[in-house]
Amino acid sequence: MKISDMISMCLGNLFRRKMRTLLTIIGVVVGTCAIVVMVSLGLGMNLSQEAMLAEMGDLTIINVMNYGRNENGEKSVLDDAAVAQIQAMDGVIIATPVYNPNYFQPTLYSGKKDRYRMGWATVVGVYSEALPLMGYQLLEGEYPEGPQENRKKPLNVVVGEYTGFDFEDTKSKYNRYTWPETNEQGELLRQPFVDVMKDEIYLSSKQPDQDEKDSKDDDTVHIQREVRPVARIKEDWNKGYETSRGIIMDINDLKRLEEEYIKANKIVVNKKDDTGYSNVTVKVETMEDVDPVEMQIQAMGYNTRSMETVRKPMQESARKQQLFLGMMGGISLVVAAIGITNTMIMSIYERTREIGVMKVLGCVVGNIRTVFLMEAGVIGFAGGCVGVAISYGVSFAMNYFNFSFSGDSGMGSMGGGMIMGGMGGMMMDSGSSSLPVSVIPLWLVVAAIAFATMVGLVSGILPANRAMKISALEAIKHE
Repeated sequence: MKISDMISMCLGNLFRRKMRTLLTIIGVVVGTCAIVVMVSLGLGMNLSQEAMLAEMGDLTIINVMNYGRNENGEKSVLDDAAVAQIQAMDGVIIATPVYNPNYFQPTLYSGKKDRYRMGWATVVGVYSEALPLMGYQLLEGEYPEGPQENRKKPLNVVVGEYTGFDFEDTKSKYNRYTWPETNEQGELLRQPFVDVMKDEIYLSSKQPDQDEKDSKDDDTVHIQREVRPVARIKEDWNKGYETSRGIIMDINDLKRLEEEYIKANKIVVNKKDDTGYSNVTVKVETMEDVDPVEMQIQAMGYNTRSMETVRKPMQESARKQQLFLGMMGGISLVVAAIGITNTMIMSIYERTREIGVMKVLGCVVGNIRTVFLMEAGVIGFAGGCVGVAISYGVSFAMNYFNFSFSGDSGMGSMGGGMIMGGMGGMMMDSGSSSLPVSVIPLWLVVAAIAFATMVGLVSGILPANRAMKISALEAIKHE
């Protein structure tokens, strides 16, 4: 029997009992739609979860802390060699120390006769090449390319979004400070005293309390250096206070300033107790790289902190919820599979004589099985396609009306209470309101149709085998 003949016979048999075939397909439609919608809700929760974690911080950042001793009580040194070792790990984009000087606390001055002053400025040092890679949002300017080797030229630095507002007017009795207040459009109501990107600024080791006359007897040797802000970055508290009102410079420039201050004041530094940097920031390529890189760093004897400790439990919880939702949808498809099996068995009883005639005429037994499997597969495929189409409509409605598990509406509250309770609602509320509640990617469409077709084929195996075993003579005698 030709394939075209089998296809023609398959379609003819299905259309012969239109109502029964339609009801069987509806069962598959309901099952497929249930699975797709349930899985899409799980994917939507995942999306909201990722958005919530992103608001808490960069998911690809690992902070390495050095407390001087590892778990075995041995001394651990987090120096440039250790940073280079971390940099060489697979998946690491950049590893840089975040250096805070121990002996050098600068003050910034600007304006005529040093009228404007920023006391106890937050100055940190990092590798210049790390700045474009750490995920800072550049508001204006360009990142410095490296340390300033010429000591007669200004130091290139990066300033936080509101660094200018930390300058005080030392000549004013009132309103010594300005604040970054904005209107409804987000525009600043007042400008800072110092335009950090245009005005001349210099850095000094002299502190505000040393500007008074009673500090004349102080024998401290102060150093100063002109600085030139070449870039301004957006405030991001997840990346540090320096992005708001601090200053970032090349780590070598900052170390050199501190060394000059130590040397000028003959400060004794005990290098025996030096354990290197207290903090190193590591950025990896993807979230999947965080865990293996973090484990390698911990094996070196250092403590780490990342969003992985938060993401893992949430991801595991979301995975269980998705499995539960998929099982709920799968129950409907199992019921549909039983319906397909019942339909095909009923079809065998009605077509027993036809099967016998086919055998007598010399039709290959395998062709008879193929016809029945084909009919079951077509039912599954048609139901899968229609179910996916309806799922898109349901998904659109849920996103349009912002259906959620948060309890904001009666339906949402009921769904949240029956399915997963407060945790799901919390995650959905934490994400942005613009995020979809239900997400149906292309792979889910293909998987759903393929699964529905497979369910149809599996459901048709028993009836097909039964049709093959019917005796030709008894089948012909059958009325």
